[in-house]
Amino acid sequence: MARAKTKSDMTAPTPPASPYASFDALMATAAVDSQIQSLADSGADALTLDSALTDALTAAHRRWGLGLHHLTHTARSDGDDIVFLTDGRVTAHLSGGVETLARAYEDMRATDERGLSLWGALGEGHRLPGDAPGARLKVLIEDARDFETHWTAGRAEQYWRTWRSGETLFAEVARPASAEAALSDAAWDVITSIKDRVFQRDLMRRSEEVGMLGALLGARHAGARSNLSLLPDAHFTVQAAVHSVTGPEARNAETHRALLRAASAELDELQSHTTRQLAEVLRHGLKNS
Repeated sequence: MARAKTKSDMTAPTPPASPYASFDALMATAAVDSQIQSLADSGADALTLDSALTDALTAAHRRWGLGLHHLTHTARSDGDDIVFLTDGRVTAHLSGGVETLARAYEDMRATDERGLSLWGALGEGHRLPGDAPGARLKVLIEDARDFETHWTAGRAEQYWRTWRSGETLFAEVARPASAEAALSDAAWDVITSIKDRVFQRDLMRRSEEVGMLGALLGARHAGARSNLSLLPDAHFTVQAAVHSVTGPEARNAETHRALLRAASAELDELQSHTTRQLAEVLRHGLKNS
């Protein structure tokens, strides 16, 4: 499984040497090891680079959990910049900052009170409740028609839905957790692991007013929060996992159950890994830890 790279000092982020390195850092928030910088260094042509950029972005959308599967996401190099497109229209330029890209995607979203996407994965297709009788879902999986289910509650605050487009069956498992929430979880891990109990109690006291992340950032210096906002991790994180299968197996109900199990396990592992990684970023350089 691909692993996101651990970032350096949160209080003094170093600008990437190129847009490709910056793109790789963005993909790392979804644990997608895109290695576009290495591909560019190898002398790959523009067509190859653009294909790799789009493949990585598509993989990231499956884990970011933004619920925008009904749209086509592509990316292409543009001189010293990278352009993100949605259904062929320019969404944002990487040079404009990750926060700008995050806002652009947020404007496209529609979520319910649980943080789950109200958009269907398909533009058209039969929809049914995920907890519909198993026999009915089995018929749809074995049939040739496109379909999708609504979100259904699973285990451990997870939700799932499934859909088929053509010959491919998809299963998505989601546990909504914003980038801010992921950082707060990591801040909790950092604070509870601090060995200096007096310092720890002071941070716990501060957290009652400004939250765990606010307390931890306040213990650093005045510019810590603004520096953190420059990191992709402050705007994107893992909220979902999508698994798929194509061909005859896509019409097998047992395969569908296996997809759900695999997606659920992957989401658990990726979100735990993200918390550990962010904790290291927040802990780096912290005194009295």
